[in-house]
Amino acid sequence: MPESYIDSLRAVESAMRFAPPDMLEILLEVRSIALGVKPDAAQRIRRTGITLFDPRKGGTITGGICFVDILEGFVRVRFGRGVFLDDPKELLRGKQKYMRYLNIHSFSDAPWEDLESVIRESAMLDESVVRNSPLWPVHTRKGRGTQ
Repeated sequence: MPESYIDSLRAVESAMRFAPPDMLEILLEVRSIALGVKPDAAQRIRRTGITLFDPRKGGTITGGICFVDILEGFVRVRFGRGVFLDDPKELLRGKQKYMRYLNIHSFSDAPWEDLESVIRESAMLDESVVRNSPLWPVHTRKGRGTQ
């Protein structure tokens, strides 16, 4: 039986009990937004935060919605397929091949509505768009490149 929202919330709060309360509040708000967008998302608790993903689409990268990490003085929200997301407000940073991130330093200064839009797009990202993108390696695109 799937874990209830309250049980999974308690598990996150317990795992992050040593985090600064203001940073935990940000992490929990991002989690709430992601679960509001994708109520059936799976959650994986890690040492520094949580990963939210759609297990029907794949694991934490292919099915990834976002990674939320509490770091020194801020929360980092990462998107494993961030380079493929529309980012009209240019919230996302990073020079990694596909990963992009947003740092949140305080609850009151967070761009919550814009972040929700990015999270929604990440949750709904069509893997065929990723796989057929010119950013994706040619040799791994279905029906193209080497066999």
